[in-house]
Amino acid sequence: MIVRGRHFSFDAGGDAALATLYYPADGGRLEEARLTGQVPAAAGEPWPLVIMMPGINVAPDSYRWLAHRLVPTGVCVVTYAAIGSLGPAGQGITPGLDLDALTPANIGTRRAATALNPLLDRLAGLSEADGAPPAGMLDLDRVVVGGHSAGGTVALHSSDPGWVPGLRAVFAYGGHTMTATSLGHGEAAVVAIPAKVPVLLLAGTDDGVISASRDRYHRDHATHDGHGDHGGDGDHDPVRRTFEEAVGRRQGDCWLVELFGAGHFAVCHPVDTTSGRAFLEPDPAGADPAARELIGDLVAAFVAASLGDPAGAGLEQLVEHDLVAHWDRR
Repeated sequence: MIVRGRHFSFDAGGDAALATLYYPADGGRLEEARLTGQVPAAAGEPWPLVIMMPGINVAPDSYRWLAHRLVPTGVCVVTYAAIGSLGPAGQGITPGLDLDALTPANIGTRRAATALNPLLDRLAGLSEADGAPPAGMLDLDRVVVGGHSAGGTVALHSSDPGWVPGLRAVFAYGGHTMTATSLGHGEAAVVAIPAKVPVLLLAGTDDGVISASRDRYHRDHATHDGHGDHGGDGDHDPVRRTFEEAVGRRQGDCWLVELFGAGHFAVCHPVDTTSGRAFLEPDPAGADPAARELIGDLVAAFVAASLGDPAGAGLEQLVEHDLVAHWDRR
């Protein structure tokens, strides 16, 4: 088995989008692809799908390493970049987010993701006639949605199978549900998510982007001990607050894992320092490879457990790693 990618475009709710579907290919049939580059899919049962939603202005190539980590476990992985409005920042790469769906009047009443369902529809329509090797090999009844930064936020808000058909779990790195006051919420307000499926929240202790974004939410009165700091000087930790306040699920399958010394872009390789807000960290491209490897292991274990296919080290073992600064489970 080798990992191969199939590139395609789709309409992400009115935004143009380019995607890559990574799939298990038959390494013994390369001769058939000599002129086309389209390597036939490996034989077997249809594969579950993992969707990786990008951070703002983070090219999806930064998540290819994760596809290489996950595909050998028996899943397909799709990454994408929609080009849409970033508000005052103009246009750029976005995971596809309906901000109006996150206002106090609308939150929880409709899906916030604008790209997920069009992407799933496009994948369902893949056919051999289009020259798509994975055609007919996707199990869209078993879907895991993950994301980084803003993509992680969209994944968290999408944690309802009623909004994402086939959804089995969601995960996020550097994503949270603390909502900007510009949307009408109070200062440092963390909003609840549906959490109708297992949730994995991953974060780094040295996240410079989250730290630099504090002004969006104004004062954060919450501290880790839950007593609050009414002077407004409390710890700004929206990821941990999301786990504690926004995830109401209590079935033992929701996890928070914080990695010691990891920054906002520890989940990216390579890091494109020409785009986005990578300049907010001193050395975004110098992330510890061991941290990235652990992120891959944690995501792989979570995906396997959520799909009912546990294999190898489980989350219970992985959270004992030396790089884990803090973890919680509920």
